[in-house]
Amino acid sequence: MKHKLKLKLRNVTKMFKTEVGETCALEGVNLEVKPNEFLCIIGPSGCGKTTLLRLVAGLDHPNSGEIILDGKEVEGPSPDRGMVFQEFSLFPWRKVIKNVTIGLEIRGVEKKERYRIAQKYIELVGLNGFENSYPYELSGGMKQRVAIARTLATEPAILLMDEPFGSVDAQTRNVLQEELLEIWTRTKKTILFVTHSVDEAIFLADKVAVMSVRPGRITECKNIDIPRPRKRTSIEVNKVREELLMLLKSRA
Repeated sequence: MKHKLKLKLRNVTKMFKTEVGETCALEGVNLEVKPNEFLCIIGPSGCGKTTLLRLVAGLDHPNSGEIILDGKEVEGPSPDRGMVFQEFSLFPWRKVIKNVTIGLEIRGVEKKERYRIAQKYIELVGLNGFENSYPYELSGGMKQRVAIARTLATEPAILLMDEPFGSVDAQTRNVLQEELLEIWTRTKKTILFVTHSVDEAIFLADKVAVMSVRPGRITECKNIDIPRPRKRTSIEVNKVREELLMLLKSRA
């Protein structure tokens, strides 16, 4: 298994050009993510949460500041970082197993080996038996499991997740959260998870980073010291929920 990577953001600022000039999406963002840590990022709509993930993924570049991974500055995409989007982005003409192998194909992995790896992660996300199904035959939750398996198949050290459960119903969302925690426990990935849901962040995270309105800054990082498995309605969870909602309200 790959060694675990430490991630640091130092004074990261990101500007975007618009018709009326420049907009500052992120300003002076500082963040440290430990190996194996499950970190959730919450904040108001438009505060730059997705922009932050894209910068860490190397899909975009900061105007100033630096993103350091394993002691080296991030300059572009890398197999060390895998991203899961809210939209499933599956290829409708490819069966499940061939959707999962796509990243391995691009990297030139031999066919027998990529199918072996894909099967491993299909089983990990609970889709054993659906290898030969097409995306249109799957539910929304199953499609997102395929997207997660596809990202895991490239074996990144860091998993970047941009509201991956935002488009499924509440019951499916709860199930997927529980399954993700099981995958995280078994794979020991470092996870950065963007969400609008305070409840989701508390249920999943070791630590929650709270962002301000645009220009986005990380104004607080709160450790969630509640033992797992967490009961969503417990006194401890309700107390943390109130604290995070107050922090969000004060940063709005």
